Amino acid sequence: MIDEKKMIFLRLLRQNSRGIKREIFKKMNTEDYSHSQINLILHLNGTKKRPISLLSKIVQVQKSNMTTLIDSLEKENVVIRSRDLNDKRIIHLNLTDKGITVKEQLLDEYQQHLGEILKNVTEQELDQAIAILLVLKEKIWGEYV
Repeated sequence: MIDEKKMIFLRLLRQNSRGIKREIFKKMNTEDYSHSQINLILHLNGTKKRPISLLSKIVQVQKSNMTTLIDSLEKENVVIRSRDLNDKRIIHLNLTDKGITVKEQLLDEYQQHLGEILKNVTEQELDQAIAILLVLKEKIWGEYV
C-alpha cells in the first residue's frame, strides 16, 4: 500500500512540475532564449559559481549538450566559465552582469505566470507543499542546491 502511495506521489509531482513549466514557458516571451537556456539561467546564482556537471543534472541536459548551450550564452555575454582554483578539471559557470539582469527579467515574468497558476491555492496549502518539497530536496540534493 505504501509503495503505491509513493508512486502516486511521484507521478503527481512529475506531472505538476512538467505542467507548470509547460504553461509558464508557453506564456513567456522566449524569442531571445531557448527553453533550455532560460532553464539554465534561472538555475544560476549571481554570486555562487556552480560546477557544470551539477548544473547539467539540475537542468536535465546531457553534459554533451551543455557545451553548446553554454557556448551560446557565453557568446551573448550572459554567462562566464571559470576553472576551479583547487581542481583544474572542474569548470564553474556564473552569470555576468548582463546575465544577472536577464535572470531578473525572466524571474519577473516567470513569477507573474506562476502567480496566475497558483492563484486559487491557499497559503496553508502552499506552506504544506513547501514543507514536503524541502524534505525531498534535502534528501535528493543535500547541500548542493
